[in-house]
Amino acid sequence: MIKFRHLFFIKVQLSNVFRKGNSMTREETIKSLKSRKKFLESIISFCRKKLASAPEGRVATSCSNGVAQFYFYNNCKGKRKYLSDKVLIEKLVSKEYFSKLLSCAENELKHITRFLDGISKTPVEEIYKSFPEAKRKLIAPPCIDNDTFAKQWIEADYPTLDFKINEEYISNDGERYRSKSELLIANALKEAGVPFRYECRLDLKGYGPVYPDFTVLNKRTRNVFYHEHLGMMEKPDYIIKNLQKINAYEKNGFMQGKQLILTFESEHVNFDMNIINKIIKEFYL
Repeated sequence: MIKFRHLFFIKVQLSNVFRKGNSMTREETIKSLKSRKKFLESIISFCRKKLASAPEGRVATSCSNGVAQFYFYNNCKGKRKYLSDKVLIEKLVSKEYFSKLLSCAENELKHITRFLDGISKTPVEEIYKSFPEAKRKLIAPPCIDNDTFAKQWIEADYPTLDFKINEEYISNDGERYRSKSELLIANALKEAGVPFRYECRLDLKGYGPVYPDFTVLNKRTRNVFYHEHLGMMEKPDYIIKNLQKINAYEKNGFMQGKQLILTFESEHVNFDMNIINKIIKEFYL
């Protein structure tokens, strides 16, 4: 029977896969375990080299008047004698340490190897996708692949704001945006294959409804980001209004640089697509 302590590392890694909102994917978990396996193999090799030249016997300690005393035990005879040779003491203590380290590393390696050998090559999320469309309609799957999840997410209805005719910027696929900069951001997201919702309503406790410029889904991690592009930072009233909104985001747990992404421009600070592309690469892919 496998003891819990031997599976602790594996269970921590697996919990990262199923914990909502965590960025660690199944593939990353397997990669992490393989990295851990390689590390353990190097530790085992190092320990074996150290133990190959270790002296016979073992050392025990006691304390007399606050002073450590060392005693040598012969593995065969089982008798002890006082030991004063500091070099031998150090070698025997090191031997004890590397023996325990070797045993622990071998144990963990055994269970990680067993897990990696036994894990299915087909992720459970892919099973639903393997069914024909006619059968899929009859299934309520508890888990689905990332592409199916993203497709369902993007196709779901969501409350948004109305448009005025004079504030429309139309994309090539017929979608409407309120500013040229938002149109450019939307085009960059589409080009990168990143799912998003434009001005999807979000209710902030203590503040009321807000309509983030872009609600963005990272398909790989399934994390959702709220991207606000603040494009009129030269206007004092606009600044105050958005500072209040940003404060409300953070009071509701949406922190800058984590769930909340902010970009800026003004009459004196130009819109920078390089920054947008870096954000897409860092957070949304």
